[in-house]
Amino acid sequence: YEITYKQQVGTEDVFLALTRKDSSTACCQDIVVKIKLPNTNPSEIKIDIQEMILDLRTPTKKLLLNFPQPVKCDSAKAMYILETETLEVTATLTREFDFINFF
Repeated sequence: YEITYKQQVGTEDVFLALTRKDSSTACCQDIVVKIKLPNTNPSEIKIDIQEMILDLRTPTKKLLLNFPQPVKCDSAKAMYILETETLEVTATLTREFDFINFF
C-alpha cells in the first residue's frame, strides 16, 4: 500500500497567495491510500473505515492500517481501478487546528 496526501488548491492559492496554504502535509485536506490487490474481484472487497483505522479484507488478503491522523469516516470514498488492480481510498482529515490553515 501507499499513503499520500491530497490538497485542494485554487487560483487564489497558486497565483494570488491569499491563503496560508503551502506544499506541506499540514495544509492537506485529504489522505489517499492506494492498495494493490492483484487477482481480486471488486465485489469480494470488504472495507471498514473508522477514525484511526482502515480495515480491508478479501478472501486472500487482509490489511489493518492505522492512519497517521484522524479522518472523517463518513466522508471516505473508495474506488477500484481495474487497469492497475488498485483500490484507492480517500478520506478527509480531521485536525484540531484546521481553522488556522483553512479559514
